[in-house]
Amino acid sequence: MEKLDPDKNLNAQEARQGKTLGVMRWVLLASLILVVLGFVLARLIA
Repeated sequence: MEKLDPDKNLNAQEARQGKTLGVMRWVLLASLILVVLGFVLARLIA
């Protein structure tokens, strides 16, 4: 494993050490929709 110099400037790919897939955006959107539906359902029942 390469030892990194703390003073070295890293580009975005080196600093991130991965790629952006965009899947998390859909997980968060689905979770938000489920929470809103849960609150609406709880309000209708109560």
